Amino acid sequence: MDAEILELLKLVLMAILSLQVVSILVFLVAEWAMVDFYKMGTFENPKSIFEKIPDFIMKFTFGMGFYLYNKFSKYNWLVRKLFMLIALIFYGIIAIIIFNLITMLLDLIFT
Repeated sequence: MDAEILELLKLVLMAILSLQVVSILVFLVAEWAMVDFYKMGTFENPKSIFEKIPDFIMKFTFGMGFYLYNKFSKYNWLVRKLFMLIALIFYGIIAIIIFNLITMLLDLIFT
């Protein structure tokens, strides 16, 4: 039973980290469409819980891509694409390292 829960935790962690990598890739490829989609799916100043839930879901799924787009939006198109590609590579490497460290710790604790 513990092995199944441990594998489930690893899969959830891998899904969360890879979802952010994919969001950076999607913003790299189709940035204007994704920016419009992201802004259409969120509220500017959410006040109620019903407005905060969609904001949390959008930030959880596409948060890193939109954050990096906002950081690099002051540059021209070519430089912005280059920075997004570099950020995609670095975040991918960092996500792999984080995943391996956390799974190594989970394996040490639960085995």
